[in-house]
Amino acid sequence: MLKPLGLSILIATIALPTGSQAQQAARTADLRYCAQLSELYIRYVGRSERGPSAPVKPDVNGGVALAKCHEGDAATSIPILERKLVNAGFTLPPRG
Repeated sequence: MLKPLGLSILIATIALPTGSQAQQAARTADLRYCAQLSELYIRYVGRSERGPSAPVKPDVNGGVALAKCHEGDAATSIPILERKLVNAGFTLPPRG
């Protein structure tokens, strides 16, 4: 018969990989969503309506969010990109 401490260690050992896998899956989903938002932002918001060769006033916050997303920092970039897209009148894609 396992003592309470031994049982706790056994449960923690079994549950740890599952929790780690869930975190990795959530991170992958966030990065995928961040990439979708980045693509929409670059295509529709980050360019001038007059065409790609027209001078565009740079949006520093949008540029930082794109760079952070590219670096894998979805937690920082997703809220910024969501706000930029919503402010531009876009409906956000489904998350997850």
